[in-house]
Amino acid sequence: MQLFAFVKRKEGMSREDFLDYWHNQHGPMIRDTPALGGCTTGYVQHPAAPQDQSGWDGVAVQSFASWEDFIAMLGGPAGEMMREDEANFLDSSSIKVVFTEGKVVMIDPDAPPTAQP
Repeated sequence: MQLFAFVKRKEGMSREDFLDYWHNQHGPMIRDTPALGGCTTGYVQHPAAPQDQSGWDGVAVQSFASWEDFIAMLGGPAGEMMREDEANFLDSSSIKVVFTEGKVVMIDPDAPPTAQP
C-alpha cells in the first residue's frame, strides 16, 4: 500500500526554507525514529518543479506493508511528534492524501510496440 500526500508549505515560508526543512529535518526524523520509519517500507519526497503552477509544493510517497502498519505509525507519541513537526513547515489544512494498492502499470521504453485496435 502506498500513501501519496500532496503538500503545501505553511503561509509565509519561502520555497527554499520549505525544501530545506522537508529534506533535512522532517525526512530524517521519520527515517531515524523507529516508531515511524520502522512502520514504513519506503518514504520518498518529490518537490514540485519551480515552474509548476498546480499550487502544490510537493508530493510525499510513503509505502507500507499493511494498513495496520500505517495506523501504527500514526498512533502513540511518535505519531504526535510527526504531526507537531509537520506544523513547522506544512499547511496541514491543505494536505490531500490518496492511498493506492494493487497492480502497478508501467510503460517500458524497451518493450516492442504492440498493435492498437
